[in-house]
Amino acid sequence: MKILLDENLPKKLKRNFTQHEVFTVRDKGWNGKKNAELLRLMQEKWY
Repeated sequence: MKILLDENLPKKLKRNFTQHEVFTVRDKGWNGKKNAELLRLMQEKWY
């Protein structure tokens, strides 16, 4: 499962999901994007 953590969550939270692919908004370079835009980017880039 791929998980995207929003920029307002601590990036250390990634460590709690060892069985999954976890990215932060910052990892993807999507800082400042609104939720609708994040969903669109995830659909375009991840599938």
